Amino acid sequence: MNSTPRPKSLAMMFMLGAFLTGGAVGFAAERAVAKPVVLLNDEKSVREELARELRLSEEQKVVMDSAWDWRRARNREIMAVVRPALDSVRDSARVRMMAVLSEEQKETFRKLIERNQRLADSANKARNAPK
Repeated sequence: MNSTPRPKSLAMMFMLGAFLTGGAVGFAAERAVAKPVVLLNDEKSVREELARELRLSEEQKVVMDSAWDWRRARNREIMAVVRPALDSVRDSARVRMMAVLSEEQKETFRKLIERNQRLADSANKARNAPK
């Protein structure tokens, strides 16, 4: 058996390598020059981007902002009813998870829960800050 690659196989390997390299470079370049994506959890940015994209007049912006505010109020009303049930499900799941953990793992898990709660509290505080 001859261990040297045949010209056809060598060409195919080269083409595959060029294709993969080109794809990777293209992906990286697209990420580097692409327009920044508006974060969906940043309502003010979403509103501003929507107004810009739609080229809204000032009157239209007032109506759109009113609709956003109405939506936020309805969401808060719904979450006030649903939140206790969601919290109960979360807490029950945590109890089930804790049952299989060692004491060291439980302590680490508690610290993770506390860290995530601090992050959530910080995000909620920023979200509810006066605009």
